[in-house]
Amino acid sequence: MRKHAGLALLGLSIATTAIAADGAKAPGVLVNPNEPACLKVPAADMEQFVGAPARVRETNNGLCSWEGSRSGTYVKVMYFKGESLGIPAGAERAYFDQGIEIMKAENKPGELVEIPALGDSAWGLKITENPMNFYSVDTFKGKNSITIMSNGVGYDATVKIAQLAASRM
Repeated sequence: MRKHAGLALLGLSIATTAIAADGAKAPGVLVNPNEPACLKVPAADMEQFVGAPARVRETNNGLCSWEGSRSGTYVKVMYFKGESLGIPAGAERAYFDQGIEIMKAENKPGELVEIPALGDSAWGLKITENPMNFYSVDTFKGKNSITIMSNGVGYDATVKIAQLAASRM
């Protein structure tokens, strides 16, 4: 399967580890419901996408992974503060844009689409052949970025989750 948006966008090893963990929560995995990424889309909002009750499955360095009562669905929220990435002040947007260009090159033409009126810049990944029902939205606002990755909730719902998250950035 092709590389997914969150991996190419920021190239962070911490995100790579978290994204690979699509199975059940491993023993000893810490869950912090106060992780900033979890607060961007709280449980009450997340339930409409993953089912009630929405539960935090995993947290890790800017990642909050949600699951609910709908079988096979999950949502991962990754929140990155510009200064936490070691990016020089003022270069955050250029870094985000560079990540988007990498994702465009990694995917088929038209699969990465711009989403108007979401943050300062937002792009959604709509993979043509998508039997896993995986979607992602990458949003830049101010000097920070947030990535929403979903399985089983659909593209429009993934965009809605990104809108909720961006409203709290």
